[in-house]
Amino acid sequence: MMAGNLEEAPGAAIARFEAELAPLLHQALGMASAILLDPSAAEDAVQEAALRAWRSRHNRLPGTDLRPWFFAIVANQCRELLRGRWTQVLRLDPSATVLAARADRVDATEDILDLRIALLRLSTRDRIALVLRYYLDLSFDDVALIAGCSIDAAKSRVRRGETALRAVLLSEAPI
Repeated sequence: MMAGNLEEAPGAAIARFEAELAPLLHQALGMASAILLDPSAAEDAVQEAALRAWRSRHNRLPGTDLRPWFFAIVANQCRELLRGRWTQVLRLDPSATVLAARADRVDATEDILDLRIALLRLSTRDRIALVLRYYLDLSFDDVALIAGCSIDAAKSRVRRGETALRAVLLSEAPI
């Protein structure tokens, strides 16, 4: 009987982890999509982040909320993808990348495309801070936790991102 319980424990742990993670996946995909601006890369990033979260689940402090911990893993995975050697080798025009990725979507408006292109022109840190604060509507405490910085630094990144985004959007002619 004891051997049966030992065999069931890993399955129960997987089921418990999946149940806790499942409600976060949609938001994580939205966050990754907004950071990477590539739906395929965002899906890959979230899948890899989920796998990393499972592998490092013992590093999570007991009793802490999964959301900021998992979103930090997703943000780190997105950063890694953006720093990856292929993004260094394949420097594509950001406008062309976004337009190509969204060309099949009939409901994508010019304003959304302009915003996505403008987001691409921000630093990764500022883009992540803006996405966490405004797209996911997180508090500055959570932005700081996920971004791995102080609350003051999170506020500064959001303000800097807002200023840069506004400047890009106001200075750009329609694309």
